[in-house]
Amino acid sequence: MKDLNVAGKLHTLSFSSSSEGLWERFCNGDRDALSTIYRNHVDDLFHYGMHFCRDSEIVKDCLQDLFQNLWMEREHLSSDVLNIRYYLLSSLRRRLLRSLVNLRKTATYSLPSSFDFELIPPQEEVIIQDEIHHHQVLQLREGIAALSRRQREAVYLRFYQNLSYSEVAHLMSMKTDSVYNLIYKAIGLLKNSILLLLLMSII
Repeated sequence: MKDLNVAGKLHTLSFSSSSEGLWERFCNGDRDALSTIYRNHVDDLFHYGMHFCRDSEIVKDCLQDLFQNLWMEREHLSSDVLNIRYYLLSSLRRRLLRSLVNLRKTATYSLPSSFDFELIPPQEEVIIQDEIHHHQVLQLREGIAALSRRQREAVYLRFYQNLSYSEVAHLMSMKTDSVYNLIYKAIGLLKNSILLLLLMSII
């Protein structure tokens, strides 16, 4: 598995997420299709995973297990997946949370009492190096800290990963109307500062 180095950049969202033909070829055993899916999505998956767990090795292990399992189980997967990104994000989320629960049970890994979701823009390390933007970054952190865990995850999935409201709802086991309200309230908390503009500028 290649090095998942995504520091300092946000993977482009310009490719189509509804590549039915690509997924069908993968399910039929096309290794090139698997490689394309991996290249198109691995950076976004890694970035998403790092919001749940700041241990990159755990995230990498879950990603490796995810793609290995996809290949081994390809003949039993549905061939009509319309949004590959959503499917992979949902699969990684379940796998990562299950892994963290197991690590907590073994008492071999220090975990917080409840899982958090850190909404940290991938460009923050670059921005903070510029003293002109230092105060903006501090405002960004304060505003994001005021959001609940579920608000941070919903905003991330909707604006960073470009999922639809219904997809966000299904992934987070919520009703679509609830996701609308969750994101609406999150935006309300951010609207009186530069935070929303900064979020939109890095989509």
